[in-house]
Amino acid sequence: MSGLPVTAERDVASAMLAALRTDPGVIAAFGSPPRIFDDETRRAPYPFAILERHESEPAGASLSEGQVHRLTFTTASRAGGRLAAKTLIGALRRAAEGADLSLTGQRVVLIQAVYADVVRTSDRASFRGLLRIRIITEEAA
Repeated sequence: MSGLPVTAERDVASAMLAALRTDPGVIAAFGSPPRIFDDETRRAPYPFAILERHESEPAGASLSEGQVHRLTFTTASRAGGRLAAKTLIGALRRAAEGADLSLTGQRVVLIQAVYADVVRTSDRASFRGLLRIRIITEEAA
């Protein structure tokens, strides 16, 4: 695929954000419209999630070119304690793993959550969640 890295990264991130923003469980957890950002805002109301990082690398398969994408989402919450923070991470995880991403020139082979955690922040008033998603794509025939 011509221009695979930049185009593929943009398409994967955009498709995942769109899938999360339209998922009923994510809307229930993060409000309507859900506060799921790609760093568009610095003063989001709680709770919110941000696509903090997107790494990708080539992953050639037997007969086609592919990529492995690692998306890292962070969440921030203040109400409901650790259980509420885990509920936010769970909503993102379910939505991501169940997402049907429509990508130009690529097809999704796997979407898998590989890490999730929730910690209390140093201010002792809020919680930060972390969710890492691995997405493997390959060139569509």
